[in-house]
Amino acid sequence: MQSKVKRLGDKWLQHLSQETNLVKYLDSKKLVQDALDLVNIDSPTGKEGDVGETYASKLRALGMRVTLQEVEQGRHNVLAILPGDKPGNATLMFNGHLDTSFGASEDPEILKAISPYYQSQPPWGRIEGDWLYGSGAFNMKSALAAYASVARTLQDSNVKLGGDLVIAGVVGEIEKAQVDKYVGPQFRGYGHGTAYLVSHGGTADAAVLGEPTGLRLMHAHSGSCWFKIGLKGKLVHTGHSSGVKNVVLQMNRIISALENWIPDYQERFSFMGAKPTVNIGSIEGGWPWRASRTPAFCNLYVDVRFPPRYNALDIKQEVESVLTRVRKELDISADLDLYVTDEWSEIDRGEYVCDSINNAHTHIFGKPVETVYFSWSSDANILTRHGIKAVNYGPSGGPGKETRSTIYIPNLIDCAKVYTLIANDICSKSRSQIRKSQS
Repeated sequence: MQSKVKRLGDKWLQHLSQETNLVKYLDSKKLVQDALDLVNIDSPTGKEGDVGETYASKLRALGMRVTLQEVEQGRHNVLAILPGDKPGNATLMFNGHLDTSFGASEDPEILKAISPYYQSQPPWGRIEGDWLYGSGAFNMKSALAAYASVARTLQDSNVKLGGDLVIAGVVGEIEKAQVDKYVGPQFRGYGHGTAYLVSHGGTADAAVLGEPTGLRLMHAHSGSCWFKIGLKGKLVHTGHSSGVKNVVLQMNRIISALENWIPDYQERFSFMGAKPTVNIGSIEGGWPWRASRTPAFCNLYVDVRFPPRYNALDIKQEVESVLTRVRKELDISADLDLYVTDEWSEIDRGEYVCDSINNAHTHIFGKPVETVYFSWSSDANILTRHGIKAVNYGPSGGPGKETRSTIYIPNLIDCAKVYTLIANDICSKSRSQIRKSQS
């Protein structure tokens, strides 16, 4: 097996040696400027219109055929295609989201607590030495700029790809979801744009998502379920509340039961050496402006991550078992609603796209790519379920400094080089070569 892999690697590197000059055409100044331009456009989930228009214009200027897909009013996916000249060759997609986790209108104190590099007023982005700072630099506008640099490098080098190169800038990827009174475009995330993309012509044989993996290969990641646990109480004036069951206090007992369950759940559902995370995300109950009444309701919102091979109903059953024990032991009956089902993603490490990334990474960095597994989500789960071999590999932070709102520029440049080599490699192969798992 090792000799076979070595032969494949040697052949790949020989192919690279014939294209030695390709990455020399990469314009690092334009790459960094593109990243800064995108960072300087405020684009929280639901308000991606301006950044989408800017990104589309940049890709058009590089000779790509660009379509704006209206996912909903004011929110457009950017679907750009650089046609190849060999119809039987593989199509590669670079996929990235246009929205950011937080926007400029957020409370400045909250933004500072998340990252010290958020700006409270424009310009949102800035460059200091080897670092680019600003909202979205980390997740994931720098990767979007790197995708554009691939098209520019191919154009400047006069290299013609065999298969099509697709670049997709999508809306609504950030982990947000509508629930209860929280409705509207700003809450429609969790793959909203990519789900529209793949059902309206945005497809490929393989895909690379430049999420901030620190230039490590992530060929699998967890899924997640968001649960609403609800209790209904009796509304009574404080003066008459003696003996009335308080649902906020009851919910506290449910939280304790969940805390006791979590370690056992994590042990049983571990995957690739990682334990799935569980987060008590929010609690709402009563009315703060009417503390003279017992709370008529209390709702708990919980995020439970789960590994590949399981499904949402498996996880719902786990949470239901906790609530069943609470009901039997404490006489507390809660309603359970599952309001987010975000699937896991996994492709075999032997898929060609993984080998291509490893070979390109080795060529640029002189060592094989590291494989990682995270509990956060990406649109790779949607792509894989539509038959696209999708993985995550992208820039972030820098040596020992993977902080939100930061990008280490040398890593971004090297990442763009890797992307260029991947595109040149995959699009030179037939579709059957790319889609066949390596043994």
